[in-house]
Amino acid sequence: MILRGTIKEEIKPDDKSVIVQFHGDKAKQHFEVLCNFSPFYKKMRKWDSWDFKITWKSEIFTDPKTGVKSYFTHLICSKAQLYHELGSVSDQYK
Repeated sequence: MILRGTIKEEIKPDDKSVIVQFHGDKAKQHFEVLCNFSPFYKKMRKWDSWDFKITWKSEIFTDPKTGVKSYFTHLICSKAQLYHELGSVSDQYK
Protein backbone atom coordinates (compact mmCIF):
# COMPACT_ATOMS: atom_id res chain seq x y z
CA MET A 1 0.00 0.00 0.00
CA ILE A 2 1.29 3.46 -0.83
CA LEU A 3 0.49 6.24 1.64
CA ARG A 4 1.43 9.90 1.38
CA GLY A 5 2.65 11.60 4.52
CA THR A 6 4.58 14.56 5.88
CA ILE A 7 7.58 14.03 8.13
CA LYS A 8 6.94 15.68 11.51
CA GLU A 9 10.23 15.27 13.41
CA GLU A 10 13.90 15.84 12.63
CA ILE A 11 15.84 12.84 11.37
CA LYS A 12 19.28 11.95 12.73
CA PRO A 13 21.96 9.78 11.03
CA ASP A 14 21.30 6.78 13.31
CA ASP A 15 17.49 6.80 12.91
CA LYS A 16 15.80 3.72 11.47
CA SER A 17 12.33 5.25 11.44
CA VAL A 18 10.45 8.47 10.69
CA ILE A 19 7.51 10.12 12.43
CA VAL A 20 4.81 10.83 9.85
CA GLN A 21 1.39 12.44 9.64
CA PHE A 22 -0.52 10.86 6.76
CA HIS A 23 -2.39 13.16 4.38
CA GLY A 24 -6.14 13.03 4.80
CA ASP A 25 -6.02 11.95 8.47
CA LYS A 26 -8.63 14.18 10.12
CA ALA A 27 -7.32 13.27 13.60
CA LYS A 28 -3.83 14.49 12.58
CA GLN A 29 -2.15 11.57 14.33
CA HIS A 30 1.58 10.94 14.22
CA PHE A 31 2.84 7.45 13.35
CA GLU A 32 6.24 5.85 13.56
CA VAL A 33 7.20 4.25 10.25
CA LEU A 34 10.10 1.79 10.41
CA CYS A 35 12.36 1.94 7.35
CA ASN A 36 14.33 -0.82 5.61
CA PHE A 37 16.78 1.92 4.57
CA SER A 38 18.41 4.91 6.23
CA PRO A 39 15.98 7.86 6.11
CA PHE A 40 18.83 10.28 6.83
CA TYR A 41 20.89 9.15 3.83
CA LYS A 42 17.74 9.11 1.67
CA LYS A 43 17.71 12.86 2.51
CA MET A 44 14.34 12.81 4.26
CA ARG A 45 13.77 16.05 6.14
CA LYS A 46 11.18 17.48 8.49
CA TRP A 47 8.19 19.00 6.65
CA ASP A 48 8.88 17.16 3.36
CA SER A 49 6.08 15.00 1.97
CA TRP A 50 6.82 11.50 0.73
CA ASP A 51 4.97 8.58 -0.80
CA PHE A 52 5.69 5.59 1.44
CA LYS A 53 5.32 1.97 0.32
CA ILE A 54 3.96 0.48 3.56
CA THR A 55 3.46 -3.06 4.76
CA TRP A 56 1.96 -4.01 8.12
CA LYS A 57 3.52 -6.35 10.64
CA SER A 58 1.69 -7.58 13.73
CA GLU A 59 3.44 -8.47 16.98
CA ILE A 60 1.68 -10.33 19.79
CA PHE A 61 3.13 -10.00 23.28
CA THR A 62 1.89 -12.24 26.09
CA ASP A 63 2.62 -11.07 29.64
CA PRO A 64 4.26 -14.06 31.36
CA LYS A 65 2.73 -13.19 34.76
CA THR A 66 -0.87 -12.53 33.78
CA GLY A 67 -1.15 -14.28 30.41
CA VAL A 68 -2.77 -11.15 28.97
CA LYS A 69 -2.05 -10.54 25.29
CA SER A 70 -1.13 -7.18 23.80
CA TYR A 71 -1.19 -6.56 20.07
CA PHE A 72 1.15 -4.15 18.32
CA THR A 73 0.99 -3.12 14.67
CA HIS A 74 4.18 -1.92 13.01
CA LEU A 75 4.27 0.08 9.78
CA ILE A 76 7.26 -0.99 7.67
CA CYS A 77 8.46 1.11 4.72
CA SER A 78 10.44 -0.66 2.01
CA LYS A 79 10.54 2.23 -0.47
CA ALA A 80 9.84 5.96 -0.42
CA GLN A 81 9.65 8.62 -3.10
CA LEU A 82 9.75 12.38 -2.54
CA TYR A 83 6.41 14.03 -3.31
CA HIS A 84 6.97 17.63 -2.16
CA GLU A 85 10.00 19.33 -0.65
CA LEU A 86 9.57 22.28 1.69
CA GLY A 87 10.33 25.50 -0.15
CA SER A 88 9.85 24.10 -3.64
CA VAL A 89 6.95 24.16 -6.05
CA SER A 90 5.78 20.92 -7.56
CA ASP A 91 6.15 20.58 -11.35
CA GLN A 92 2.36 20.49 -11.73
CA TYR A 93 2.13 24.09 -10.43
CA LYS A 94 4.94 25.60 -12.52
